[in-house]
Amino acid sequence: MQKKSFFAALLITIVALSTALIGEIKEAVYSDGKNDVKVSVDRTDVLIKHEGDEPSFPGLIEFSGKLVLPHHRSRPTEKESNYRAVSAVSTDGGKSWKDLPSSSPFSDFENSGLYGYMLDGSFVYMDTFPLEAKQRPAEWGPGGYHVTQRVKDPSFQLRHFSKNGELTETLHARLVDLPWQEASYELYGSILQLENGDLLAPFQCHIEAPKKDDKGRYIYAFSVFIARSTDGGKTFKYQWTFDPMVHGKRIGEEGFVEPDIIVLRNGEILCIMRTGSNTVMYQAWSKDLGKTWSQPVSTGWPGVKPKLRILKNGVLVCSSGRGMYGHPQVTYAMFNIDGTGKNWEAPFEFYTGLSDNYTFNMERDGKLYIVYSVLSSTIPPYEFENKLPFESIRWTVLNVTKTKSK
Repeated sequence: MQKKSFFAALLITIVALSTALIGEIKEAVYSDGKNDVKVSVDRTDVLIKHEGDEPSFPGLIEFSGKLVLPHHRSRPTEKESNYRAVSAVSTDGGKSWKDLPSSSPFSDFENSGLYGYMLDGSFVYMDTFPLEAKQRPAEWGPGGYHVTQRVKDPSFQLRHFSKNGELTETLHARLVDLPWQEASYELYGSILQLENGDLLAPFQCHIEAPKKDDKGRYIYAFSVFIARSTDGGKTFKYQWTFDPMVHGKRIGEEGFVEPDIIVLRNGEILCIMRTGSNTVMYQAWSKDLGKTWSQPVSTGWPGVKPKLRILKNGVLVCSSGRGMYGHPQVTYAMFNIDGTGKNWEAPFEFYTGLSDNYTFNMERDGKLYIVYSVLSSTIPPYEFENKLPFESIRWTVLNVTKTKSK
């Protein structure tokens, strides 16, 4: 750890002990010698609350005049078939939420899949699984999805929405020029529209079927690859793969999974990826609009489902979190002061407790909103039990200010 990161972590610990429960932070100051960034908790709001159902894995979509909150909902006491995708809508800035009907085009959205805002303010979403794969867990067969759902020539449903959230177009986007015959596919992250109109997206796959170890457990080594569309999303052409193996050894616990990408202010594109529940995230950069990429390197911090955003003050933020399932976990935001992603400061841990730690974020009214779940159990088949007064999806609102160092 660099010296500045050590002192930032020390300051955070002191603040945490004096103002909140250990592991939760109310305020911290970071510095890179040129600029200081002060982060503080403004408030936490409960958005969706249940005593029977567990809402989990929240997404967040901003439209003109409304917010849409896709998420999963389940009842741990019932069979896994009760695990379903739903969406809620707010027209008052998140103060109140109403479930959308099953006929809504958002009713089968998930936190996973690819989210993208176009240059004209419209929005696109690409489904999590290929059209050629069986999407219901009950139909996946022995070994689960990545063992059985091997797909050749995959295509994905891609939906285009207006600024107001009206469905305007549905496409079947094809992946072309793949350098392998078949794989399993599962999508996370963002679709970017570049200044030339091209669409760029990260795709997650498992090229060879997972194999069992000597204890009968499946071992995964996922890959992330980059593909580009020059025809508005009808086809995505393969461009680059991040190899999950280095010198014959898998990176992290799972290889590269749950990628997110963003165009930085210097014109480079950053891709950040999970490598497991307890292993550090990795990241890579492209200087040529996604055609070639640097060798992935460690961010220094563990996390799942990283979600990137550049704030209006130029600070780069990544929301994420995780700990061992069944134990208190942390949900956090980490910050890169100069907006390049080269040096991430120690995570600002604003929630400690049971959660899936899958986050979404937005910037509004000069504040950073991070949405996440708080629930009694966090993964099927619900092998542990915890009792909370209620299950919920919340957002924590952070003040993030940047000033010149004195």
